[in-house]
Amino acid sequence: MSDIFISYSSSDRPKAQKLGKRLEEEGWSVWLDRKIPPGQSYSKVIEEALNSAKCVVVLWSKASVASEWVQNEATEGKRRGILVPAVIEETAPPFEFQRIQAANLLDWEKETPDNELDQFLEAVRKNILSGEGSSLDKPTSGRHEAIETKELPERTLAPRSSAKKTRRTLRWPLSGRLTLLTLVVGTILIGLFKTMYPQTPIYEALTTIVIISIIAGAGLNYCWTRWRRTRLRK
Repeated sequence: MSDIFISYSSSDRPKAQKLGKRLEEEGWSVWLDRKIPPGQSYSKVIEEALNSAKCVVVLWSKASVASEWVQNEATEGKRRGILVPAVIEETAPPFEFQRIQAANLLDWEKETPDNELDQFLEAVRKNILSGEGSSLDKPTSGRHEAIETKELPERTLAPRSSAKKTRRTLRWPLSGRLTLLTLVVGTILIGLFKTMYPQTPIYEALTTIVIISIIAGAGLNYCWTRWRRTRLRK
């Protein structure tokens, strides 16, 4: 595992090696050798070195700006918040990275004090000391972020037989109401019958009204029962 991963174009290898030596003088380990051991996958080796680095340094040049590999590596460093870009040629960084301040290292090899180099080294130092990205087990704000899951309470359903029993018990009070309504209507009919036929004996009028009330009540109760059964089946 290296502290610093340097992303550069193969045509800029000499400049990248010189900068890598300067970073090693600060006591940091640097990964910039793109020679892949026999039997190893190029993309896998690059990915492992990139993921284990604490800081990603990208060197922008005319060649690296046009390199898809360099842009992908810079994107990963930006996503993890450990990207430190530097310009080594007169060129503009890709549009995606133009809002990130890049260190001007065009003349950093001169022996005169270079404020840009000092700021560049300080930015690298902060990333390494913070330890961001040093372990793949740490959750990040990107695609490796762990998602907390909560177990939902188990949903319980009442047995169907119990539900049917409850619905049946609700039907009897309604039937009683229909019976009461039938008696009330029968009483009213008795009064009307005696008013219209005052000569008819009371027991005959009562018998007639009772029979009519029973028939009407039975009919209403039968219709209500059939209607409720139809709804319960649905």
